[in-house]
Amino acid sequence: MNTLNRSIKFALFGTALSALAPMQVTAQQSQVNISVQPLGQALNLLSQQTGTVIIAPSRLVSNKQAVATSGELSVLNAVKKLLQDSGLEAHEEPSGAIVIKKADKRPQTQSKRASTYQAPMDEVVVTALKRDSSLQDTPVAISVLGGDELKAQGVTDFTDLIDSLSGISINSAFGGPENSFITIRGIGGADDYKPNGNPSVALHVDGIYQTSNAYLSMPLFDLERIEVLKGPQGTLYGRNTTAGAINAITRAPGEELNGYADIEYGSYDFVSGTAAVGGKVSDNLGVRVAVLMEQGGGFMDGKGAGNFAGFVPEGTEGIVPPVADPDERDGFGDADLFAFRGTAVYDFDDVTSLTLHYFTSQDRGDTRQYDRIAFADDNPALNAGEGNDPYDFYTSEYYSHEIDVSGFSGDFNRQLQSGMNLDVLFALQSSERNVSGNGDGTSFPRYQYNFDDELDQTSLEIRLSDATGGEFDWIAGAFFINDSVDFTSNWTSYAVLSQYSSPYNQRRNSFATFGNIDWNISNDLVISGGLRYTKDNAKFRGENIDADPWGLSVFEETFQTDANFSWDREFDDSNVSGKLAIQYFVNDNLNVFASVSTAYRGGGFDGTSIFSEEETQPFESEEVLAYEAGARYVTDSINFTFDLFSYDFEELQATARLSNDTNGRTNVGEATVRGAEASIAVTLYEADDHKITFNTAGTYLDTEITEFSSNRVNDVISTIGDPLPGSPEWSQTAALNYQTSLSSNTQLNARLNYSYHGEESNRLNAGDGNTAPSYNLLGVRLDVTFANGLNVYAYGRNITDEVYFLELNGGARLVGAPATYGGGVSYAF
Repeated sequence: MNTLNRSIKFALFGTALSALAPMQVTAQQSQVNISVQPLGQALNLLSQQTGTVIIAPSRLVSNKQAVATSGELSVLNAVKKLLQDSGLEAHEEPSGAIVIKKADKRPQTQSKRASTYQAPMDEVVVTALKRDSSLQDTPVAISVLGGDELKAQGVTDFTDLIDSLSGISINSAFGGPENSFITIRGIGGADDYKPNGNPSVALHVDGIYQTSNAYLSMPLFDLERIEVLKGPQGTLYGRNTTAGAINAITRAPGEELNGYADIEYGSYDFVSGTAAVGGKVSDNLGVRVAVLMEQGGGFMDGKGAGNFAGFVPEGTEGIVPPVADPDERDGFGDADLFAFRGTAVYDFDDVTSLTLHYFTSQDRGDTRQYDRIAFADDNPALNAGEGNDPYDFYTSEYYSHEIDVSGFSGDFNRQLQSGMNLDVLFALQSSERNVSGNGDGTSFPRYQYNFDDELDQTSLEIRLSDATGGEFDWIAGAFFINDSVDFTSNWTSYAVLSQYSSPYNQRRNSFATFGNIDWNISNDLVISGGLRYTKDNAKFRGENIDADPWGLSVFEETFQTDANFSWDREFDDSNVSGKLAIQYFVNDNLNVFASVSTAYRGGGFDGTSIFSEEETQPFESEEVLAYEAGARYVTDSINFTFDLFSYDFEELQATARLSNDTNGRTNVGEATVRGAEASIAVTLYEADDHKITFNTAGTYLDTEITEFSSNRVNDVISTIGDPLPGSPEWSQTAALNYQTSLSSNTQLNARLNYSYHGEESNRLNAGDGNTAPSYNLLGVRLDVTFANGLNVYAYGRNITDEVYFLELNGGARLVGAPATYGGGVSYAF
């Protein structure tokens, strides 16, 4: 990919800033002409005529008639007229969507709300069911973070969700922080970091599936919201969703001119800038552009090679190059990121639209380093002289990475005359990465790696869904994806006295058909069922190369295998996943649901370094049987959710010891996950332009490996009964928010954030050196928003300066960020 230098990045960012200018706008009106007819049918017709998303649950609108409506009206006023005398009311979302709910008969009080106001649960629009619905009516465990919330918590990529939501962890093991994977509810911690793997969590951006964990570092910005579906999602989302699915939804252009610019400065010379502008450029075309820039923020200090400076293994003097000493370097870990997104929405007519996205990002930042435990507590043969400071580290090289991601995607939508919606999603996407490191957290190159990969994917999804709002709501579709991975792992090892590599390529195709139907038996009872059939094929070719540049290689003795071989393998599999659910609305505020479902994680091939032919053999797909039950209680002042879940896994995939005593990806056994989640959001006080809200969410996990296969008897004995990796017993988040008006149209918002993450291991067979202790994080944020759209803010994260570790890998540690503070100025219109 072409390289953009830093000056060009700032120039592009400045150009976007200069484009931001406010404009006086008025509510857009449309010509409406709707006769007396069933209310659900009338609302669908209005949606077609105006191109507006209208969420009208069948349980509310069935058996009701619409009032005849005609004239030049805004969409909201037209909906209100259709609903006249129905006992229902319309609420308009910031995104422009309109949600229908039962009318609140209690007296309304007037109060101003700060800009970070969060809508009640029954007013939040989500797409978890592959169609727009209100959050309260969605019978799955789902967490939603809106754009303002994401900004307040500093979420800029998928991995930042870890301390924003309970029940989520991140792991990387030897692959380093740029080769990570996410765990939800204890599922996914046994994943691998290879780019050709099958992650347990399905990542999506604007509905487009991301095939590899390589996309975890994709920057997230200018977002409408992020939806996190917890638990297996095999019916609607397909393979590789045994843990759940995450969907990031970017902001649309909007009907009127709108935008913002934000400049932030923080600890360790961190500088960030985001800007976006969107709106209509013609009656039929809306456009939005957004940019992101990040620089600095490195909080670690490099001490050079330390005791290993100039070291060579005994007897190899003059043959093996000595360990280099890069000298000391303060403030290591700086970001160097630029990203751009362009969105266009073209309305062919009132019922047909096409949305196109183009995205590109370039990351040239420092690769976060492992430090090492203190010299006195470690194996001296691996320790360069480490002290007790976890923010100091020793290395023979200061690693940076090159990560380029770009893609083009689209969504064609048409409301057909036959009472159906047609959606066609398509995408082309690619990624190139070069990442190096030393997983031991030392300057001694025992196993020093360089990973170089190229990924390409194409996907197509076609969906038909019901648009009548009647007794049955259904969706059916087909999905196809092709992805290719070209990957080379290069190793320099003083333990093996050689340089060796494993270049390979994998080509994978997956096809699926699926369907789901909701039967609205009555206004209060809904039964849902769905099935998905998937067919997978993967071809895996490569070779093992021991270059032996020094003529000293002990590769074959170390790995108990022959070196320099090639392979050509193929894997085929198919799966049928299904779900059956029931949802009962006890009253206007409370509904309960229960479900049973199956899902699977595709089989395939190991991918980092192939040291033996046994490691080239495919492993089978992992399957899960899931039981879930939950309750949703919503009033104007309280949102409460409660979920129980139970999962049983077969053919659990993990890295284990193979017959030649090397590590390889294989099926290792069975596991169970039991747990509960609860969340509550409550208004503690609201009067006289003052409002205090509190929300908290917590997850309890009880995971166990019940069956384990390994070439080592001791591994079997020590692993059975252990919890799964990445499954802390307890995790919790909480936030206390205060809003008030300081003066005429000037608002203050103060926020206190808390998160707790219990201890967790990062691998099977984990000992103390692979179990990270629990930690607590506390953060604050203060916003002052003026009437003209100007916002001034300040924040502190980890303000107690707690030393915590995201991961322990034997003597190596990946430390979290210390206390950081910052502030910024934004302007929105």
